Amino acid sequence: MLNCTAQVKMELKMVLNTVRSYLPFLIGLFVGVCFFSLDLISPYSAHLPGDLVDARFNNYLLEHAHLFITGKTGSFWNAPFLYPEENVITYSDNLLGSAPFYSLFRLLGYDREVSFQYWFILMSALNYACCYFLLVYVFKNNYAAVLGAMIFAFSIALQSQMGHAQTFPRFAIPLTLLMAALYLKELRPVFFFWTLFFLVYQFYCGLYLGFMLLIPVCILFLLSIGFKWKMYTQRIKQGKWWLFISVSVVVNVLLLLVLMLPYLERAKGVELYSYERVLQTVPTLRSHLYSHYGSWFWDFLKDTGVKYIRFWDHQIFAGGIALLSFVVFVSVILLRTFKAKPTSGIEIPFLVKLLFFTGLSTFLLFTRFQGYSLYRIIHLLPGFASMRAIQRIINIELVFYALATAFVFWLMFKKERKYNGILFIFFVALVYADNHIHSDTTHRYTIDSSQQRITVLMEKVAGLKKGSIFSYEPDSLIDGAVVYQLDAMLVSQSAGLRTLNGYTANSPDEYSPYWENPNEVSRLQWLRHKKISPDSVVIIH
Repeated sequence: MLNCTAQVKMELKMVLNTVRSYLPFLIGLFVGVCFFSLDLISPYSAHLPGDLVDARFNNYLLEHAHLFITGKTGSFWNAPFLYPEENVITYSDNLLGSAPFYSLFRLLGYDREVSFQYWFILMSALNYACCYFLLVYVFKNNYAAVLGAMIFAFSIALQSQMGHAQTFPRFAIPLTLLMAALYLKELRPVFFFWTLFFLVYQFYCGLYLGFMLLIPVCILFLLSIGFKWKMYTQRIKQGKWWLFISVSVVVNVLLLLVLMLPYLERAKGVELYSYERVLQTVPTLRSHLYSHYGSWFWDFLKDTGVKYIRFWDHQIFAGGIALLSFVVFVSVILLRTFKAKPTSGIEIPFLVKLLFFTGLSTFLLFTRFQGYSLYRIIHLLPGFASMRAIQRIINIELVFYALATAFVFWLMFKKERKYNGILFIFFVALVYADNHIHSDTTHRYTIDSSQQRITVLMEKVAGLKKGSIFSYEPDSLIDGAVVYQLDAMLVSQSAGLRTLNGYTANSPDEYSPYWENPNEVSRLQWLRHKKISPDSVVIIH
């Protein structure tokens, strides 16, 4: 009986220790999801991140992927908008990698818009969790990992990305770096495979971030060859090692080609962006000091880059804690690396240094100094000329801000103190306050505003048979023309119809007049170009 009681106590103690070890993680997750993600949506779930154009377009893409996954549409690349253009999905991003998460909520019975809400919340949680796993591996400190992961998942810098839902699924970024870190420990091919796999998966989640993540991954591997040359010279003599490495490359290249081949075909007929055309979208040092308005502490930075072209995309200030941590991180690492006689103190792990130089190189490559930028080199690489908003690199750079933040708090929490838990709670609150944005200033729209528009149009197309083709041509354009284009796209998706209306990142030149003003003249011009009879299209006003 006594032995049984002792065993129960021991098991209970183990459970409590396990709960205690995950408590910091759960605190960070709770604060982030409740006070950032849910705060944006509002207590009554009335809002969605973004606007009536780009956000609803991404919602359309997720729903289209769901219909494809569940077998309700036969082709993923052909969607029933911008009729009769084929493979229209290749004109934009596709969100295919994160669509299964959205599809899960649809299968549970939630409608298109509510599923989009839950998808957004889940993406935020996964971004936080995966960055936490990376930082725990690097620093072996739960407190530091939580504070760094909060920067990656809930930074004020992400307010500038709220209109670009294709950047929400970012959890593959820290997973890629985590697998790379595991690979570099002993150069085991299995982790090389998973590094490439998560890199390819990020392409499936969003092409922009996939291409951008490729750069720090390449830098990391190049640096590792220099730092681990002896280990590499031993491995390259092993035929089995080369075989596994080769198989890893081939398998992941094939997975990437499945996604990219339709885009490569589309690129033959699409004008790419010149370096001169995208140079103004490369962030400057000022961009990293340009805050979204509505902050508790940083509203004095809200006009820092107001004169920039598409200034709203340059609002990538990552918060005072992240920026200060990055400065400390750079100073400490450089001093420790290049000082002739290193001082005594805490030894910085090799992996931290390797990730530091990777992050610093990434920042330098994606920064514009006056009219010059090393991004000119990156722009020459295949695929990069298709991108026109280079400010989205902040989604990658935040993992290095997170690393810097975790580094600073790792130094702080390295010594075991009885009041570390209290300090941790204080710093969680500080990170929250530092990155808080008043919900009324966030980039969002109400679900009702979209659903009311869709309901009105649904009533107008109610008599059409499934598969019918219609053109929505409002008598007057009170809002921007693209808002009406999205109305028609969502209605066609809901009613099983096809529509001439459309909105994408790009489109055929001949479609532009109809895009800007859907009316009889532009419609006939488009149909004439595509050699389609006007009589096959039902006109809805």
